[in-house]
Amino acid sequence: MSGAKSKFTSNEVRVLFFAFFSVVIGLMAVDFFNPSLPTIQKDLAVGQGTMKNLIVFYMIVLGLAQFFYGSFSDAKGRKTALATGLGVAAVGLFVGYTAHSIVALDISRVLTALGTASCTVISRALIVDTLQEPGKLRKAFSYFSMASQLSPAVAPLIGSFIGIHFGWHLQFLFFAAAVVAGLVMIASLMPETHPASARNQGPTGKVQAYTTVLKNVNFTSYSIASALIFSFTIAFYATAPFAFDALGVSPVGNSLFYILYAVSIICGSFCNSWISWSPTDTYIRGLVAYLVVFGVSAFSDLDSSLVKIGLFSVALGFISGMIAPLTLTLSMTTVETARGAASAVQGAIKMFFTGLLLLVFDSVVITGFTAIVLIFIGFAVALLALYLFTTAANRKEKVGA
Repeated sequence: MSGAKSKFTSNEVRVLFFAFFSVVIGLMAVDFFNPSLPTIQKDLAVGQGTMKNLIVFYMIVLGLAQFFYGSFSDAKGRKTALATGLGVAAVGLFVGYTAHSIVALDISRVLTALGTASCTVISRALIVDTLQEPGKLRKAFSYFSMASQLSPAVAPLIGSFIGIHFGWHLQFLFFAAAVVAGLVMIASLMPETHPASARNQGPTGKVQAYTTVLKNVNFTSYSIASALIFSFTIAFYATAPFAFDALGVSPVGNSLFYILYAVSIICGSFCNSWISWSPTDTYIRGLVAYLVVFGVSAFSDLDSSLVKIGLFSVALGFISGMIAPLTLTLSMTTVETARGAASAVQGAIKMFFTGLLLLVFDSVVITGFTAIVLIFIGFAVALLALYLFTTAANRKEKVGA
């Protein structure tokens, strides 16, 4: 592939900026508050399981709400859908600012998830609307993965600083203001990548649009795989505060490990964008690397040393950064129509199944990283089994053709 073909045009760069901005603002709605979870737990006098359920419910609602934004954005455009979602998220965050009970906080997080689901859907739809060339698409999703790490690298540190000095309620108010500012920028400057002239193309009807993409074995399988891989990252961010709290590490110290993890993901994503291996070859090597890292970590007594935890964080982040973008590429490259619906299904599968997978952690009291690693081993084995199933299904399909 020539360098000219791989170079993004100025319009593509503009679209990518808003795709990256959307995914960052959506992820920050979680990352901004994660280090403060033990503090909120103590302030509201609830158990660890109740706080972890807050994240599970958030992810499940986030996944289901994407079906609405997929069809809504296909019918009304990406810009309208994103602006609507951010408005709902701002309301949810303000409710969090006023919350003084776990019920009110639950309502806040449900509303926020209903709103930020638009960020997840539209960020990917903007990319697939604009880029059809496979080389550009792979590179764009690699940069997309790298951009997404701006949130865990920056948001927890800023959020924990505000929480320590001004209280966790002010975290919600501050982020609500940031969302409103983002909404104004999007309404004013973001280009519409799905114009009215294109809104009647492809499968008609919501159900038909969704079933069309779900019939694609690669799309569905790699979307489920993206949930398993995303679960590594979300579980790390969601359970690490409790593990670090048990080990006597402060929220700010916890945030520094988040930065280390985020930088590792960025490095892995950057490597993926330039590596010469095919997407499939890169992906299978990543699955093997997961099993090796988790196997070694299970026998290394991670909780005995912050250095060991740091090395584990680097390895997990780098591998995830390498192969997470590939699940997006491998699942979306064959989608030619109803891209908003496809993006919604992909995001819904990813977020919904991530929420379900996080239920596994609800059954375990987190007092360190050993239990986390053991659960991760199970997820890695499931990933390998899913890959083998997908390969066998593709081979059977080719023989049948």
